[in-house]
Amino acid sequence: MNRKPHKVKVLERNGNSFLVEINEKIVTAKFNSISQDRTVFLEINGKTFQANFERAQGRVLRVKIGGELFEIQSQLDIPRESIVKMQPLIAVVKKAAADFGTKKDAVAAPIAGRIVLLKAGVGQRIEKGRCICVLEAMKMQNEVATHKAGVIKEIRVSEGAVVNKGDILAVIA
Repeated sequence: MNRKPHKVKVLERNGNSFLVEINEKIVTAKFNSISQDRTVFLEINGKTFQANFERAQGRVLRVKIGGELFEIQSQLDIPRESIVKMQPLIAVVKKAAADFGTKKDAVAAPIAGRIVLLKAGVGQRIEKGRCICVLEAMKMQNEVATHKAGVIKEIRVSEGAVVNKGDILAVIA
């Protein structure tokens, strides 16, 4: 963008809503409406922006947001089939992390998102199926539960941390 490279990866898509990783930062984006004059109302992390799109030469797209002009150039042709369609999430998921293929003592993130609440601490005795943290993805809060009983040996995340699917959140001994 504006001759500065950015790493952009679409993590999830549900209609016109996206979970996108931009330079290792996860944001939610939603295209609210598109008019015939190529005006789009974007909602990014809950803030609404009006953007005007105009195709330039080749792979360059000009986007005007709030009076500022951005030139976006794609380096890759990404086939539409490669974008994975996201299945709707239940408001609160209460599955043990073992259901998502974790290692023996580790509790892993079932999906990519942001840790919004820690509900357990190091040294705490915990029962199987107990929530240790709340992970937010696409404005949905998901409880991450333990797959076994034991004592929490490590908490590897903090509130506000962005995690990817499979990242180790905690270790139970």
